[in-house]
Amino acid sequence: MFTVPMRIAALSDLHIGARPWMDEFRHTEAGFLRFLDDLEGRFDAIVLVGDVFQTDHALLPGRRGAVRQLMAAQRRLPALAERFARPPYRYIHGNHDAIARDHLGAEETHEIDADGFRVFFIHGHQFDPLFRRVEPLTRAASWFTGRLRFVGLRPVAQWFEANDIEIKHRRFHHPEGPYLRAGRELLRERAADVVVMGHTHVPVRVEYPEGWVVNSGSCSVGQRMYVAIDTAARSVELRRE
Repeated sequence: MFTVPMRIAALSDLHIGARPWMDEFRHTEAGFLRFLDDLEGRFDAIVLVGDVFQTDHALLPGRRGAVRQLMAAQRRLPALAERFARPPYRYIHGNHDAIARDHLGAEETHEIDADGFRVFFIHGHQFDPLFRRVEPLTRAASWFTGRLRFVGLRPVAQWFEANDIEIKHRRFHHPEGPYLRAGRELLRERAADVVVMGHTHVPVRVEYPEGWVVNSGSCSVGQRMYVAIDTAARSVELRRE
């Protein structure tokens, strides 16, 4: 708990892969570092809300392949990997970088309580109906899109992923859908003022009597989306740069 106000930025879903053609990050390392430099100059804490790395596109799925993909992604963009490992960054993992829990110390959830304003962070795949019911199938689908990229069928992989994002988008925006409903429940359970999620790649900000439920959008496909929280002003904003 912090007794002083804080300015917090939250961003998610970078999907940095082992090779440029094996992911949808689409930023240069130097360009994204400049973006982070700007955030660091304006915010006290920067929370990475999951799926920072794409670790499930190995030839042989499983833990060993995920570790190798993570290490290769870190070697590919070493300055970014080094930046994420130190303050002011806090790293929680998503479904595509779950291996970071064991190898980078990534948390499943994170909470910041500053000046009596509580913000709770979770990636959000935990509330995805398909992931909860048929997790092996969803992991197989991600592995399949990785194989499509590997053999040069990147547009086909992008088509599958765009449809998945559209489905999640509809679920998140529906007031009684699983994401918003779970977010509102977390506001109550955690006595939080804000719940921040990622996963769907679509920025969302909904205000309830209990507080805000927001989705940080995505920093993949060359985008720069994030949530800006000022605990002194009690403000929550979606930003795109």
